[in-house]
Amino acid sequence: MTGADKASMTGRRVIRPFEWVAALLVVLAAGAAIAMFFTQEVCDQQLAATGSVVTVCRHPQMTDPPMVIFGLVILVLLGVFFSEVSGFGITLKRQVEEARSTAQEAIRETRQIDERHREAAGDLAEGVREALNRVQPSGQVVEPMPVDPVDPLAARYNEIRWTMSSGPARTAEMTAVVHEMISLLRGAREFDVASHLRSSDRGLRLAAVAYLYANPDPAWARQLAETAVSEDKPFNEYWALKALSEVLRGHCEELDDAMRDKLQLRSRQLPPGTDRSEQINKLLHDCPPGRGGQAVT
Repeated sequence: MTGADKASMTGRRVIRPFEWVAALLVVLAAGAAIAMFFTQEVCDQQLAATGSVVTVCRHPQMTDPPMVIFGLVILVLLGVFFSEVSGFGITLKRQVEEARSTAQEAIRETRQIDERHREAAGDLAEGVREALNRVQPSGQVVEPMPVDPVDPLAARYNEIRWTMSSGPARTAEMTAVVHEMISLLRGAREFDVASHLRSSDRGLRLAAVAYLYANPDPAWARQLAETAVSEDKPFNEYWALKALSEVLRGHCEELDDAMRDKLQLRSRQLPPGTDRSEQINKLLHDCPPGRGGQAVT
């Protein structure tokens, strides 16, 4: 008679080896989470009003991605022992596939947050360089002279991106700037689209995108598509794709196979469900292959 048979006869539950491993991992994960919570600090660099870079540190919070992942790991491991895990008035059903899907989603979100942190760090460094370039050796700040009415809006967009942390508030501020550009440039004449699209200044490139959004011209479809898939900032890319949709409305013949392939490749590179990926998918849906000059409405 095996040990399992004896345990079933006596009503005792046999603890299997993998459950010992799971229990050990739960203890280790909980210990690591506690140690990280009390001993580690999360530091971010911020641009102060004086133009200097300051470092702000804090202890991890339960909503930070590493702490969330530790919690998910513990939850999945506890599922080895219980069909339901309850705590704090909440009952969590243990479904292996759902837990795995949730963990994968958390990992994807963590990667996206890491990308936003890298983007924010790049924006901060760029803002510091720009601030230093505006200061003469005597210490006097040099303000660039605006060339046309759109320049102050482009400069404001750049300043928002350099000084505000990534998030809904910054997105709302930048969106307000785009709408101002669109209103200013609607029906404008003698706007140099080509030089703005080629500019190294992201604010000026955004102005060109806003112009084409307000004044769709299919002649610019190819260059606008090239700009969209080569943009290094998600906000610029998103609005370039929106402008491209307007440019191609009723002119799907301008979307050739080479441009379509580049857009499809870019869509595969983006995380599923992002606004840019959805914008590309909608654009390709509205202009299916062989559709000609009519877009789906």
